[in-house]
Parts: sequence; C-alpha cells; structure tokens
Amino acid sequence: MAKVNKQLELLLRIESEKEQQFATELQSAQSFLQAGQTKLKQVQSYKLEYLKRMQAMGDQGVLGGNYQHFQRFIVQLEAGIKKQIEVTETSKQVLQQRKSVWLEQSKKVKAVQTLIDKKRIQIQMVMDKEEQSISDEFASQKFIRNKIAAANQVS
Repeated sequence: MAKVNKQLELLLRIESEKEQQFATELQSAQSFLQAGQTKLKQVQSYKLEYLKRMQAMGDQGVLGGNYQHFQRFIVQLEAGIKKQIEVTETSKQVLQQRKSVWLEQSKKVKAVQTLIDKKRIQIQMVMDKEEQSISDEFASQKFIRNKIAAANQVS
C-alpha cells in the first residue's frame, strides 16, 4: 500500500509541475495579448492624430506632393493596424488554447489528489481496524487472565 502511495505522490508531483508550466504559458499568452492590444490602440491613436494633422494642413492648403505623402503614410498605418488586429486575434486564440490545456491539467491534478485522499482514508480505516482488533484482543486476554486469577483465588 505504501508503494502505491509513493507512486501516486510522484504522479501528483509530476502533474502539478505540468500544471505550473501550463499556468506560466497561460500567463505569457495573456501578457502577449495585452501587449498586442496596447500596440493596436497606440497605432490607431497615432493614425487618428495624423489624420487630424492632415485635415488641419488641408484647411491651410497642402501641396499635391505633401498630400500624397500623407495619404501613403495613412495607407501604411492602416496596413499596420490590420496586421496588428490579426496578431491580436491570433493571440486570443492562443490564449484560449492555453487556458483549455491548463484547465484540463488542473482537473488531472485534482483527480490524482482525490485518489490520494481516498487511499489515505482507506489506509487509516485499515489501521483503525487493526488497532481495534489489537485492543479487543488485549481486552480479551486481560479478561481471561482475570478469570483465571479469580478461579485460582477461589480454589
């Protein structure tokens, strides 16, 4: 029985280490997603500021070459925004996958822990039963000795 418990304890340690690794990977994915979302907001904000500047310059009158330069830059910003949206969406998917893997591993750890707890209860019950048996045997032996001693005193 002790060998089984040692094996279960080893299994619990291995599964717990995996769970911790998956939790670290999940945290990493969350950080990457947050960084990507922050970068997306920054690029969108920069585009908005640039459009405002372009509009202000348009009100003052912009030369054709400058206007084309502004428009090319806006197109580049929009491409960057589109790319960052794709990165963010991919990051969300990775985050969900890692969360699922971590949750599944967490269930395994809990299952092993439950099994260990059940084994401990079984072992304790066996030990309690053995202890009770020894106690009963001791009480029985004492009773018999007392009877024999009482019978010897009467004779």
